[in-house]
Amino acid sequence: MKKNYVILPTFNDWKSLNKLLSIIDKSLKKTNVQLTILIINDGSTDKPVLFTNKLKNIKRIFLINLKENLGSQKAIFIGLKYLQNQIKSKHSSSIISVMDSDGEDNPKKLIKLIMTAGQNPNHIVFAARSKRTESLFLKILNTIRLTLTYILTGYFINFGNYSSFSIKNLKKVLSNDNLFIAYSSGVLKNCQNIFYIKVDKNKRYFGNSKVNFNFLISHSLGIIAVFYKKVFLRTLLIALVLILIIGNLNFKMLIIIIFSFLNLLLLLYYKFFQPKKVFSNYIRNKLKIK
Repeated sequence: MKKNYVILPTFNDWKSLNKLLSIIDKSLKKTNVQLTILIINDGSTDKPVLFTNKLKNIKRIFLINLKENLGSQKAIFIGLKYLQNQIKSKHSSSIISVMDSDGEDNPKKLIKLIMTAGQNPNHIVFAARSKRTESLFLKILNTIRLTLTYILTGYFINFGNYSSFSIKNLKKVLSNDNLFIAYSSGVLKNCQNIFYIKVDKNKRYFGNSKVNFNFLISHSLGIIAVFYKKVFLRTLLIALVLILIIGNLNFKMLIIIIFSFLNLLLLLYYKFFQPKKVFSNYIRNKLKIK
């Protein structure tokens, strides 16, 4: 198989990243998969510490340092835009993969995702969450999030960043700036052919999970905002039906207020979080690590 690319956004998580790279390297031992790793340093305040001497099977590692902390979704978008700008052959059989660097995305399943993407070159392959490791409270919040997202968008988005796809799909994936807001829903909106593989969500290797109430709210708004036009139509229909069947005037006014507030919020969120400059202006420098 030709060389493939893995995009790993990270923020002050170098210890987890080193363990992740070690596991990926070992998983390549008995395969013919060649990997080039692109670490997107999302404005880390800690100095990058990478131990690459013992990595025998990962062919190349590049560190792309961003000028500021933007968040993983924006870091992934910039990494993909960088690849699109650098790769000369847009028709090769290479596979691009995206995964988190903290260990929550099981690195032992990476080869399976890459192989599946190679066998399904017209599809985007996502790792669907079959088991989660958060607290009961966060699991309940996540279930509520999934349900509301389905009601508002018509999509059950039970997957995150962990994915693989043929380089032939890169132009379609980046056909607009939706991925800058939310990777999962951006890809889902831009690409029709999606293939899912069930993968348990692991616990992060070191430190505490960054998933909390505030993160879930912000992340959920981003995922839904990508579909703001579709949300407007779906909520308009729901609001009209409720207004017709509810006789109380106060309830009718409440429905109108909720409908207006929700759609205005999503529209503003979508417009506000669009890229303010071209992707290259977010990059401080690029270093070859291996």
